[in-house]
Amino acid sequence: MKIHPLNLVVIVVYLLIMAGMGFWFMRRNNSSDVYFRAGGKLPWWAVSLSIYATMFSSITFISVPAMSFSGDMRYFVISFGIILLAPVVVKWYLPYFRKLNLTSAYEYLEQRFNLPCRLFASAAFSLFMIARTGIVAYLPSLAVSAVTGIDINVAIIAVTVITVLYCVVGGVEAVIWSDFVQSLILIGSTILIFALLVFGTDGGIAGFVKMGMDADKFRVFDFAFDWSKPCFWVMLVAGIVANLASYTSDQCVVQRYMTTPDIKGAGRSILFNGVLSFINCIVFFLIGVALWTFYRSHPGALAEGTKPDAVLPVFIANGLPVGVSGLVFAAIAAATMSTISSNLNSAASAVTVDFWERLVLRRRNVDAETCDRLKLRCAKIVTFVVGILGGVFALVLANADVGNIYDQFQRFLGILTGGLGCLFFMGIFMKRINGFGATCGLIANYLVCFGLDAVPWAGKPHMLLFGFLGMVTCLIVAPIASLKGKHK
Repeated sequence: MKIHPLNLVVIVVYLLIMAGMGFWFMRRNNSSDVYFRAGGKLPWWAVSLSIYATMFSSITFISVPAMSFSGDMRYFVISFGIILLAPVVVKWYLPYFRKLNLTSAYEYLEQRFNLPCRLFASAAFSLFMIARTGIVAYLPSLAVSAVTGIDINVAIIAVTVITVLYCVVGGVEAVIWSDFVQSLILIGSTILIFALLVFGTDGGIAGFVKMGMDADKFRVFDFAFDWSKPCFWVMLVAGIVANLASYTSDQCVVQRYMTTPDIKGAGRSILFNGVLSFINCIVFFLIGVALWTFYRSHPGALAEGTKPDAVLPVFIANGLPVGVSGLVFAAIAAATMSTISSNLNSAASAVTVDFWERLVLRRRNVDAETCDRLKLRCAKIVTFVVGILGGVFALVLANADVGNIYDQFQRFLGILTGGLGCLFFMGIFMKRINGFGATCGLIANYLVCFGLDAVPWAGKPHMLLFGFLGMVTCLIVAPIASLKGKHK
């Protein structure tokens, strides 16, 4: 199938508008504070939708419906984590970040523990951003290429180059306002797709519900006590750990806490994002069920052997009017670009503040104006470099024989971010933990996580529990090591 010229025009125009936003905001980037934190002057509702767009990547747009299309809705329980943790983040974590007036979240780790903890966390985050940028650019390009005929390498290069362009020149203000626009397109596209699928099912809403229930597609709660399967308890714990790490130690999110004028606005942005993300997750799992009922109602409309990850793009290409489908494909590009842009800007802020400013500029003893100018230049260079490295990684994935990259991404996410989330948890709630104990706990965390991942054995925990088990290990080892550290 080849993409219709009108759809191609819609996509190209959209990408050009996003690039134009970067140049519009370039005029205001006269300091590193504006580049990294937008001067702390952005409205909470724009920041909230930016957080939503950042956490809702194109992987979610494509892969969440694929899970309920091919199975059921048990993975939906993961989304309970954000509802449970949003008030916790607002009450206990947010005041720390705002009081310390941080640019990089990892500055806190040096103040609380030591410099090695800060540098390790910042480096781990930055490397993860390169990998996440590559995966986020690769997966949707793979699916869209399969149904439109656009060469996957062209799709990856186009999205990466445009995103890098507006991030380099526009800074976080361009990222947040482009996220705002993209989130509105995502929400509108989601509602449209769901409505068309349900009303295109035999019997409409009643038919959708009956067919889904008969096939047990709406199954969410599985209370079996089996830690090797995606039952309720496994998904709940995994969701809490994943969201704890994302909303307390991920620079992409924490950086946005500093872009509102006051702590009240930042708190509103977190709570509103939590509700919106929870509802969004419900809708996308239901879209997967609706895809199943739609194609059951239209036998032969879906080619045999179509992979679950390609089902939604196939419907967009075939089931939507010309022009509208182009806009929805632009929404997939929007989801991709919103996540990539956040990755690039956040990695730039982490590397610039935690390494360039902390290890180089402070030793040079330069004046404040020169320091700020050098930080701004470094941030733009790092944004460009991280974007290019992420794009290269995506091209490598596109031209290599890889397995289920989504599962690999989820496992890697749990293994890496659980330890970072644990550092912030110990820093705020465990006052007796010192730098030596935190470092030992972090090492123990990664030994457990990588050990579980590498060693095959019967009854092995579900991969989404690796991060949780690593955190538990860290919370046991760190207090013991802290006691020994006091005697050094």
